[in-house]
Amino acid sequence: MLIGFLIKYNFLNWYIFQTFSIFTLIIKNLVVILFTLVIANLLMKNKKRIYITFLFYLLFTVFFFVNLWYNKYFGNYLSLADITMGQGIRPLKVLFRQLIGWIDLFFIFEIPVLVYLIFFNGNFKVGQISFSKDRNYRRQVLLILFLIIVMLGVNIFYMSSIYAVNGFLGLYEHSTPAFVSVYGIFPLYIAEYFSMTRREPERVEKITDQDIAGEKDLSKKQNIEDIKNIIVVQLESFDEKIIDYQHNGQEVSPFLNKLKQNSIYFNDIYAQHINGSFDAEFSFLTSLYPINKNYAFKTNDMKEFNSIVRVLKKRDYNFLAFHGNKGEFFYRDKGYPEMGFNKFYHREDFTTENAEIAEESYLGINDYDFLEQSVSYLEREEKPFFAFYITVTSHTPFDFYPEEYRVEEFKDLKPAIVRDYFNSVYFTDQSLKNFFRSLKEKGLYKDTLFVFYSDHTSDIRKENYSSGGDFTIEANVKEPENIPLMIFHPEIKAEVISKTGSHTDIAPTILDIIGFQEKPEDFLGVSLLKEKNNPVLFLHEMPQILYNDSLFLRMPLEAEEETEFRKIAYKDQQVREASLPESEKERILNLINYVQDIIKSNIIKEEKE
Repeated sequence: MLIGFLIKYNFLNWYIFQTFSIFTLIIKNLVVILFTLVIANLLMKNKKRIYITFLFYLLFTVFFFVNLWYNKYFGNYLSLADITMGQGIRPLKVLFRQLIGWIDLFFIFEIPVLVYLIFFNGNFKVGQISFSKDRNYRRQVLLILFLIIVMLGVNIFYMSSIYAVNGFLGLYEHSTPAFVSVYGIFPLYIAEYFSMTRREPERVEKITDQDIAGEKDLSKKQNIEDIKNIIVVQLESFDEKIIDYQHNGQEVSPFLNKLKQNSIYFNDIYAQHINGSFDAEFSFLTSLYPINKNYAFKTNDMKEFNSIVRVLKKRDYNFLAFHGNKGEFFYRDKGYPEMGFNKFYHREDFTTENAEIAEESYLGINDYDFLEQSVSYLEREEKPFFAFYITVTSHTPFDFYPEEYRVEEFKDLKPAIVRDYFNSVYFTDQSLKNFFRSLKEKGLYKDTLFVFYSDHTSDIRKENYSSGGDFTIEANVKEPENIPLMIFHPEIKAEVISKTGSHTDIAPTILDIIGFQEKPEDFLGVSLLKEKNNPVLFLHEMPQILYNDSLFLRMPLEAEEETEFRKIAYKDQQVREASLPESEKERILNLINYVQDIIKSNIIKEEKE
């Protein structure tokens, strides 16, 4: 049991919580071993205590695996915020299809052995030593406990001296890996609890430094006069590489492929996927970066953020949101009205009765009926409108599409998750084709700007298809998720743009296309029509910076107050030796601090709601 515990405990420290110090791991391992020696006699005193010990060990094993699988999908550890606020419940099929691998069996090798020894061996005759009666044993125990206290004290003192930020909550707010290095994994959850319940939000000054906000001027490259309405579609789990992808001569997304030929298409865009799918829409609508452990629509007052909603309201746009799931999913029914949406159409506004497909899942109504029925709402809404759509059918585990939409050419694909993913993408693609047909029939096509992007990738990693794999990664970080971004208008000049960007840059790009001269106040994104490449941030537990096809980690601030940017991934050998320009480092640090401060400053305390 001790061997199994140490394997999982060290893996959590090193791989999941990203503790980079060998010194602290050695100290903690010695403490675990010594403490086990002290309490082993108590834990193995009788059958009942052995059963209880085994039960707690199983609970630790569960804790290990939920963090392991969560880390595989999001690149972070499972925090209290995720546990208490998350709503992204997925069926068990997702675990077996996407997250569980054969290597996971290594972490339960001792369980069958323990089950046999505890429940089937039947030999519980263990020599007992009395703490109260045996003076030598008592002396040894006290000596070991004293040694443990000294070792923990030395670890806390030494590791604290490494970092510029000290203090229990201060270090937690600064860096989770640094906190775990000093205090450990389980104290981390205590720190998060106190941070969630006791921290009072502070006001933060708005952006005044152009070096933080980035370029203010837009490109002014497009000149389309007939744009009245705007329709933005957030596609569920579409990979960039699925666009134009073929299998057995059959395109997976034929409608979008055809539309791409007459669109501005961006092939180097990456998802803001820090906590969940809602990060994508938060980042798109506000042009801010989402931060880890923050469920924005739940915990923040969205009225406090500037957004494309607020900007276009000044031009009398009617803002509409459409989602086939329940309104309260990811707290959109709270966030959208606060941002200024005039109407939010969700599951209760759609029906399967007399519908074309007439199917739904736990995620909501299928994309075909959802998009088809929404046209009647658009037709009677005031113009001009800005309509924001979120599709659901191509959501993992990718088996929500109707049987009649199975594509014969995909029949030979294995494993099943790849076949189902292709089929579900094809179904959503055909749903969009029908959506366009209906818009044309209702006269809502010609004067409308269409924007398509994905919330994140499918996260499929199989031999015959992988959503990632473009980066060579040298540390445990989540690979940046390459997603499609397509902007279409019947009169737009088609081109493919390879500028690196993320969801944060979509709103400034839309405003650029419809004639704005400058990006709005507080927008951190940049227009993707401008040529200059800018660093792209992903504010995980360890902030990541993507720049010129290289990925960097912002390491915890050390006592010398010199922040290190460590390169941990690159796309090709040509950029392997690339580094962040010194001129960008200070701006990136200021930008990270600003985003974290501005979002935390707008957190709503539960007792004030």
